[in-house]
Amino acid sequence: MFAGTAYGTALNDRRQVAALDPAFRAAPYKAPPQAPVLYVKPGHCVVAGRTVIALPAGCDALGIAATVALQWTVTGPTAVRLAIDVSIPHESFYRPAVAELARDGFLPVGAAIRRPADLDALEIVTEIDGETVHRWSLSNLVRNVPTLIADVAAFMTPMPGDMLLVGTAFDRPTAGAGRRIRVSARGFPALEARIAAAGDGA
Repeated sequence: MFAGTAYGTALNDRRQVAALDPAFRAAPYKAPPQAPVLYVKPGHCVVAGRTVIALPAGCDALGIAATVALQWTVTGPTAVRLAIDVSIPHESFYRPAVAELARDGFLPVGAAIRRPADLDALEIVTEIDGETVHRWSLSNLVRNVPTLIADVAAFMTPMPGDMLLVGTAFDRPTAGAGRRIRVSARGFPALEARIAAAGDGA
């Protein structure tokens, strides 16, 4: 069972921040974010290995945001996992999207490996039902991995077991009930999941 806290990083895709720049400069923000924008994925979101993601009643599809989770150990953020930051599609940045982001099973994670030196160039591939639907490189991050770690450490102290999602692509794909998802990246064990309609845990 996951015993730490998982934090997501919002607005860390260069293209998303560029597209939202006019909105950031208007009320209520009046300027782009100057520090990492984090949100919490509680422990009940985290599921390891091949898993089934329940599609909430009244929802046609889920956002499938493949990313990397940095995991803290006693020696710091030295482990990494592939992760899927699942969400109910939403557009609001004016309030915490708790109901859309923090559902049971909304953070499948793969097996942990030692953090590679070239993580900032990693390309993550998402397949749905065997078809490649999305590719995203961590080179698109506003804050690369070392910068993100340093900026987060400036105001909080992650504990062993905690995870930090480095960011997600603004153009994440969506998938509905019955779809099978596979996320892969060079050097990582693949991460697989299936979306099931409410009440279907098969």
